[in-house]
Amino acid sequence: MNILDNFIYSKVSRVLRIMNFLFLTFMMPFIFTAERDVNEVWCLNNGGNDNYRTDDDTYVDCLTDKYAIEAEYDYNWKEAIGQALHYAESTNRKAGILFIKRAESGKDYHGQMMRVINKYKLPIEIFVVEE
Repeated sequence: MNILDNFIYSKVSRVLRIMNFLFLTFMMPFIFTAERDVNEVWCLNNGGNDNYRTDDDTYVDCLTDKYAIEAEYDYNWKEAIGQALHYAESTNRKAGILFIKRAESGKDYHGQMMRVINKYKLPIEIFVVEE
């Protein structure tokens, strides 16, 4: 590389680093808070506590009089099953999953999850919301 190529490369590299910084600073909070926002609205509309801490130092996404609910995007349904059962055991409530179905989902995650729940007769109530 000659001097001009090095100069251009360093300027382009710097611009890309700045763009990356701006994206991480200003856009990531919106991406990572969406699930929490969906849960908060749903939970409060259903009379729940969206900030309940268990004796195991875990936080239940939504605790109602009847259910301990794990809120999760559709593609994370496998993790939601385990967390919902843990929250139910920790709170002596029934297990629930707030299944957040994304518009762009190309797979039938709900069907996959329900096959597992039904096959093993898991005592989990499912609440579906569209993103």
